[in-house]
Amino acid sequence: MSSVRTAAILLTALLAGACAQPGDVGSPGPGAGAALADRTFLSTAVTENGTPRPLVGGTRIRLMVQPDGTVSLNAGCNHLGGKASFDDGRLTVGEPATTDMGCDQPRHEQDNWLGAFLGAGPSWTLNGDVLKLSDGKTEITMQDQETATPDRPLTGTRWTVDTVVTGDAAGSVPGGAEAYLEFADGKVTGSTGCNQLGGTAEVRGDRIVFGALRTTKMACADEVNRLERAVLATLRGEVTWKITADRLDLTGPDRAGLSLRAG
Repeated sequence: MSSVRTAAILLTALLAGACAQPGDVGSPGPGAGAALADRTFLSTAVTENGTPRPLVGGTRIRLMVQPDGTVSLNAGCNHLGGKASFDDGRLTVGEPATTDMGCDQPRHEQDNWLGAFLGAGPSWTLNGDVLKLSDGKTEITMQDQETATPDRPLTGTRWTVDTVVTGDAAGSVPGGAEAYLEFADGKVTGSTGCNQLGGTAEVRGDRIVFGALRTTKMACADEVNRLERAVLATLRGEVTWKITADRLDLTGPDRAGLSLRAG
């Protein structure tokens, strides 16, 4: 999740300095990964020893291949990857790097699992828009984002908060609480997880300018109140927004941020 400044800086460094690798898919020599370049793939299935391996709720593995062949993977918390080789049918990252954002324990463990998988130099095959990665035990099936999950529109979509970012740390939403946002006609409505909210939200390019938000005044449990404060801390003034497939990332003042999923 690139919602925080430290993670963004680390990821920029991670993606810098890779060599271009032109060529045809499946060729044994340099450039074997050209058919993957400048594409993003989303996981559709994960198995271990032929048995489905569930991912942490609300997460999905995302593989991004830059035009220069550099790769970045994300499974709901940190980005990991670096300068990649796709030769001989294997995805090899010589010196893998990772961002350093704090997340809840299940997503940290999932990051560690994905890092070990990447470090094993998995084999890869591409059939149309379906990419398969395998280390002999684990197989990850992925589909090109453009066909798997096209970018959802900001307006007319219900966006549900599943990750709260505070500084360099990211946390999940308390069980049973639902915070969501809906944008339409220059306005935002939704819920903080505790109270209903509403106000103006003017889209200006990659920024949304929020006016003063109105909320109801219902009292809630402490952890839900913390969620409400995090939501309201993000939706203040000028906020950066980005949609990737079915996810919306909002980065507000003082490194406060929200990651939301469609639905």
